Amino acid sequence: MPFCPECTYEYKESVKTCPECKVDLIEKLPEVGTTEDYIELYMVSNRMEADVVISLLTEHGISVLVRDLRSFPVLPDFGRRARLRIAVIPEKVEEARKLLQEGREDGALTSQGRFL
Repeated sequence: MPFCPECTYEYKESVKTCPECKVDLIEKLPEVGTTEDYIELYMVSNRMEADVVISLLTEHGISVLVRDLRSFPVLPDFGRRARLRIAVIPEKVEEARKLLQEGREDGALTSQGRFL
């Protein structure tokens, strides 16, 4: 699956350009571990909320991978159809879960996102 070199979102094979960053996708991100090493932890329905999650986690030194499973990457999917999945490396799952829970409790994250 292709990735955006700027925001690290992962897209379906049919997508060639990141709809937000407007850059060509690449086949592989720089090594931080392989993408298979990442564990999906949280799911959101829109890019804005995904960006908040990314900021929250990266501010705490947690590397993030976002898998965009939407059929049309520019349109949001809501509720149970949320298709942006936030993944972190196994060693950071518990820390990330705690940060995301705190973010939900203090209102930094909406209740639209959900844990996987």
